[in-house]
Amino acid sequence: MDRFLDNSIVGSNYSLIIVLVRLRHDERSSDVKIVFLETVEGSGSMGEVKTVRPGYARNYLLPLGLAAPATPEILARAEKLREIEEERQRVLDEHAKELVGKFEGKSLVIEVRVGEQGRLYGSVTSADIAEKAGEILGEELDRRRILLPEVIRSVGIYKVPVRLSRTVLPDLEVIVVDAEAPQGTEAAIAELRNQDSESSSDTSETPDIAQATTDEKSEVDLNVAIELESDQSLGEGLQVNTPAEETTNS
Repeated sequence: MDRFLDNSIVGSNYSLIIVLVRLRHDERSSDVKIVFLETVEGSGSMGEVKTVRPGYARNYLLPLGLAAPATPEILARAEKLREIEEERQRVLDEHAKELVGKFEGKSLVIEVRVGEQGRLYGSVTSADIAEKAGEILGEELDRRRILLPEVIRSVGIYKVPVRLSRTVLPDLEVIVVDAEAPQGTEAAIAELRNQDSESSSDTSETPDIAQATTDEKSEVDLNVAIELESDQSLGEGLQVNTPAEETTNS
């Protein structure tokens, strides 16, 4: 949000350099107060005032323009930033709910080559799942939205969460099936469903990626936070243009 990094917000480029230098020479200082100029997943929302470690501010947030020191000038603008973020999130959530409807009653069938005991030659990754999901949605889906804690290496039926927006995280049914099954893929899928139904009473035997993601959610979110600078890039992954972005660009 370079439009916010003008003299009315950070004073000047010189002032920002002074802040960075002070943080560099004060590694032992307490947390510093900043205002997020962009939403940084796992760290803060646009307009949010938080305290962070000096190194995180100096090495990441401030140089990339994702946040600025909580000066009186910036604090005065924080409420406006929060309003912009709320509107952007509202639009993203509405679009995400529309996408959820497209997944209803549909499974993502991924045909693979299989060796002995149902083990795959290779693996099914988040990119593979995102590609199949995109075929259903009719638009490209960023692979980083697929919350897959580990690749899939066996045939089976899996529940895989997908982050369509910050608050909309439906579970997708992913069916990994042998592409060369002697009885055909449709019959092989039916067999997998029967096996899944028989083992449903014993959840420990059910390959439930959703449960694994719940247990490892904080780790997955941290990895996504490092890879994605903000939810704005997620919006671009879904090719959504929000009114809030038009407002801030004006």
